Amino acid sequence: MTTFDYGPIEFYAIAFEGDRPGPAVLQAIDDLVASGTVNVLDLVFARRSPQGELEVLELSDTIDDGAPSLDLAGLAGQDDILFLAESLEPGSSAAILVIELLWAKAFASALYDAGGAVIAREGIPAPIVNAFLAENAD
Repeated sequence: MTTFDYGPIEFYAIAFEGDRPGPAVLQAIDDLVASGTVNVLDLVFARRSPQGELEVLELSDTIDDGAPSLDLAGLAGQDDILFLAESLEPGSSAAILVIELLWAKAFASALYDAGGAVIAREGIPAPIVNAFLAENAD
């Protein structure tokens, strides 16, 4: 069986009011890493000033000594970051998060060995799923 060094990855742009997410967000990410669900490959913060100027900060720029080490810091290129942050409203911020889906690593290997390939993927945010099921579940 083929063994990949990395599983599939996903990019997220997670918007927040104000100039940065609170510590609960970093804790939630840390919990996912600790449980073995994901591996954080890159984490960048973007914020748009009330005047509309965009500032991009690497994780190491936002945390004093002891910033977590990331496997592939810099994986999110400048073009990716600008694309993901372009819709930020003035006075808001976003975490640009690149994660490896550890739970999908073996599945990706099995698909590859079977000659299969993922040709499409669509994500539905949890609030939409929960609202739909709350209205439509028996």
